[in-house]
Amino acid sequence: MKRIGQFFKKHWKKFLLAIIIIAVIAAIIYLSFRAYDRYRENLLTDPAWIRENVNFVENDEGVYEVEKDEEISIFSEDYQNIIEEKIDELKDKADYTLEDPLLIHNPFGTGSLSYYLYYTDSDEDLDYKIETEGYSDFEQEISHKDSNEYQLVGFVPGETNTLTLTSGDEEHEFTITTPKSEADIDIQVEVVDGDSEEELTDGLYALLGHDKNYNSNIYLYDNDGVLREEFVLDSYRADRIIFDDDYMYYAYNKKGIIKVNDLGKIEEFYDLGKYSMHHDMVYDEDNNRFVILVNEDGTDTIEDVIITVDLETKKIEKIVDMKDLLPEFYLNAVKPEGKNTYGGYELDWIHLNSLSLIGDDIVLSSRELSTIIYISDAYTDPSVKYLLTDESVTEDTSYGDLLYEKVGDFVPQAGQHSITYYTDETLEDGEYYLYMFNNNYQGARTRPNFDWSNYPGTGTYNEGETSYFYQYKVNENDKTYELVKSFEIPYSSIVSDVEILDGGNIVAGSGKDNSYGEYDNDGNLIRQFNYNSKKYAYRVFKYEFNNLFD
Repeated sequence: MKRIGQFFKKHWKKFLLAIIIIAVIAAIIYLSFRAYDRYRENLLTDPAWIRENVNFVENDEGVYEVEKDEEISIFSEDYQNIIEEKIDELKDKADYTLEDPLLIHNPFGTGSLSYYLYYTDSDEDLDYKIETEGYSDFEQEISHKDSNEYQLVGFVPGETNTLTLTSGDEEHEFTITTPKSEADIDIQVEVVDGDSEEELTDGLYALLGHDKNYNSNIYLYDNDGVLREEFVLDSYRADRIIFDDDYMYYAYNKKGIIKVNDLGKIEEFYDLGKYSMHHDMVYDEDNNRFVILVNEDGTDTIEDVIITVDLETKKIEKIVDMKDLLPEFYLNAVKPEGKNTYGGYELDWIHLNSLSLIGDDIVLSSRELSTIIYISDAYTDPSVKYLLTDESVTEDTSYGDLLYEKVGDFVPQAGQHSITYYTDETLEDGEYYLYMFNNNYQGARTRPNFDWSNYPGTGTYNEGETSYFYQYKVNENDKTYELVKSFEIPYSSIVSDVEILDGGNIVAGSGKDNSYGEYDNDGNLIRQFNYNSKKYAYRVFKYEFNNLFD
């Protein structure tokens, strides 16, 4: 040790110089990487550079594919407009016919299993059929458009698909090899037929939040359980698809919503600023705005705020903070140990998980309280009109006067999802239906001492006998509600939904069961679909996609 000390003392200047040189080199390397990153960031947002580095390349089957730097995001106005310009350039290069059309695989990047089609020699409606060995056929009819531009979906990923185009007296066949999906997801899900003799409705089932957020695109399955399209998102599951005219609206990340036209082009971006989406958004057609459940940045609570977004001005307005409307529930909540579902420590005291509009009023579902909440004048002067829940929930609060009376002998909803308003001509003024996925789940982390004895048959997070479709008839005239329809659904403690389709069939998604099904109006199963998942799918809706097929 003495010799080492003497050696260091003799050569300390050399050691110091070496350390300085190493530090300088490290700093140069670090600054070089930072400069390169900034240079790349600037390039990736430079329209001229994007235009030079995005091209269409024709493959051996005569189909054009997009060739681009993988870091170029599709989620920008510049990218979408540049793609449209390049499509127009291709259209000008040749006279495309139904026999020899322009076909481009997923040009706008929004639908990984879709193809853009263009031709000029027919003014008839278009029929197309996709045949794939080992899978059922897919057929659609599209009303004629003056532009003769269409987006075709239905191609099976990773397979050779035979496309037949028919318009008027013409019919032509093409061979198209569709790229594999990059997601770890079923191409064919298991199909189990039920006892009902009713037919399935037309449309595609949209799986939202497959594997929670790990495979976060939107996946569309047909009535035979075959994957037919994949809407590409940016790290968020999307909560539902909203249709208006020929456009689709859906969230592509937790702070952004896109407006997508019938060719797959993103035409508008809606930035939510300091708010992050969760669980649900709906469209208020009368006021041309979205109503959205959000988390607000910088607060110590989550899942208790509602905002609106004006579709024309893009103005954001915070309209409801549930802490203001139900402060006693908030103050009585106990902060649980550990992190919340977002990995933070904010208090999830009410856990709003769905909303439905009745004019300017809003009906909310609180999973944490197993309560349905009706808010009057939500846009201008929000207040709680009533609560639908067991009276034990309002103990130790002054909210007992807000309870509507339960008519009949049934167990109230527990941990419910997807509350939806519904009415018909048989009801009197002041009456309407609210239907839901009754999870039948006794979960409430912020109320650890709650007595669940009034909820017999409810399950836990991992175990339970059954969930239910529940439909209440609410009578505001005498302040009552009664259960008018109920049937069993595979148990799912969380993540789930139901919807009544045109014609009366009912679709239910049981996320924790990794299944979804379509039932007839009496609750008899027509067909169930079972999928593989490391976690679960958040919701399953069925849409007709008239924007693509009409």
